[in-house]
Amino acid sequence: MVVDLAAIQANFLQLSRRSAGRTAAVVKGDGYGHGMLPAAQALQQAGADLFFTARLDDAHLLCQRLRPGSTVAVLDGAQDATMAEAVAAGIVPVINGPEQLHAAVRTAHHTGKRVRAFVHIDTAMNRLGFAAHEIEALATAIGALEVQAYMTHFAAADDIDLTLCRTQVARLKAAVRRLPPAPLSIANSCGLFLSRALHGNITRPGKSTFGINPLPEERNPMAEPAAVYAPVVQLRDLTRGDPVGYSSTWHAPDKCRIAILSIGYSNGYRRSASNQGQVAFNGRLVPVVGRVSMDLTAVDVTGLGDVGVGSIAEIVGPSISYRSLARFEATNEHEALIALGAGCPRVHVRAARAVSPEGVAA
Repeated sequence: MVVDLAAIQANFLQLSRRSAGRTAAVVKGDGYGHGMLPAAQALQQAGADLFFTARLDDAHLLCQRLRPGSTVAVLDGAQDATMAEAVAAGIVPVINGPEQLHAAVRTAHHTGKRVRAFVHIDTAMNRLGFAAHEIEALATAIGALEVQAYMTHFAAADDIDLTLCRTQVARLKAAVRRLPPAPLSIANSCGLFLSRALHGNITRPGKSTFGINPLPEERNPMAEPAAVYAPVVQLRDLTRGDPVGYSSTWHAPDKCRIAILSIGYSNGYRRSASNQGQVAFNGRLVPVVGRVSMDLTAVDVTGLGDVGVGSIAEIVGPSISYRSLARFEATNEHEALIALGAGCPRVHVRAARAVSPEGVAA
């Protein structure tokens, strides 16, 4: 996987210009598969000074490796056993409910200092955050916190009908009337492309920073920073009726040539791409045939006389968009990219499209 850090920076700057307030960088999911630490360091160079990740171990790494002056927050928060250590490390927890609030209160009492924190108020997701009936209890204990912002998470910012988004903003504003004043953090990637009235003071784009389309029904306004390549390790000439792969799910319709690629589901190329996916050779699309196996994938290269052992196939990149890859794999772009990022060696550059794929094939 080749990841263009300059494209990630450009995306963040574009999103910052859209934002009604401060723009945070959400780098969870190992930077949506693009590499959390290199991406965060590049984003810091581009001006990001507030980072959100999901897991405490990632937050600790960012605190250790980013330049001083940035705030690192952890979306999942911290529990009783980890709150004091997280706070001592400079991590800002998101307080997602009464249990985490109690842990923060105990830490504040122990240290004699208020705990810097974001407070998450659930307005529709029913996932993390304080429910409406828990706001009064929050109000009685919130003095132990130095609240950086009250936040919520849009459940359907990519819907054409914005009724739910507006309802969520109204619920958040109603909840915080009973709490000490602090900024509001609302819009995610899709939310940034809605009315500024729905942004809040701090926006939290994640997927769009990494090139995933925030406008599902429109052309992607973001640069797609990652490309994945795989080499051909063998060619096979088949006759009509010859099967390919496990369970013989594909048979040659006539004489044909298939290329075996050195990539499979152990590299994050999902098995659901079997008989559904496409790859590209110098911009020419060819189909995946048979089952994607652990380390190998077969594609039909009939008629491509210049494809040989060592030729490089594009799995995602200039010819195959993130959305196309996700469609081939019957999933969303997030899952497809996180899987490839975990399974393929990554190279971070400043102009990925100019890099020869021969040096970075899976």
